[in-house]
Amino acid sequence: MSAFLKKDECFLIVVDIQERLHAAMEDQLKETYVKNSVILIETAKSCQIPIIVSEQYPKGLGQTIADAAGHLEGIPRHEKLFFSCYRDEGIKKAIKSTGKKVAVIIGIETHVCVMQTALDLFNDGYRVVIASDAVCSRRAHDRVTSLDAMARLGMLIYPTETIAFMFMEKAGTDLFKKLSGFFKLQH
Repeated sequence: MSAFLKKDECFLIVVDIQERLHAAMEDQLKETYVKNSVILIETAKSCQIPIIVSEQYPKGLGQTIADAAGHLEGIPRHEKLFFSCYRDEGIKKAIKSTGKKVAVIIGIETHVCVMQTALDLFNDGYRVVIASDAVCSRRAHDRVTSLDAMARLGMLIYPTETIAFMFMEKAGTDLFKKLSGFFKLQH
């Protein structure tokens, strides 16, 4: 399978970006992972890429945070107890129903639910892409170590912009114009 991402082969999994979990994330990355998650959600919507959203035990951990939920209107939330999304029968069915074989994963926590989901998908033959700056953990060490382990196993670890620009393919298109505001050049 190619290391280049094609939007018609992918689906996006938004893992557990919930109130109580989010509040516990490492402070330095909190704003960044949310901003980049929104970019990938909006890019997926604009590219008609299927989006699957999980919530780990929302009764205890809260709902999807408002900053993300506002971009996920009309997209069902799948409540789960398993740490791996793929072990929840409803989510597994939703993934299989996409007919896609490349999973792009964002969310929290990198070393728990994101990694276990990635491992299960990878072991079932999916190509797995982790958006390195759209995932987070409570501790930086856990995030970095998990990303490294997943890369060594053969999963792709790409920054948000790399993924989004692969989906857009070229400048000057309506899609590029629609999304370009997310990528304003700054010093």
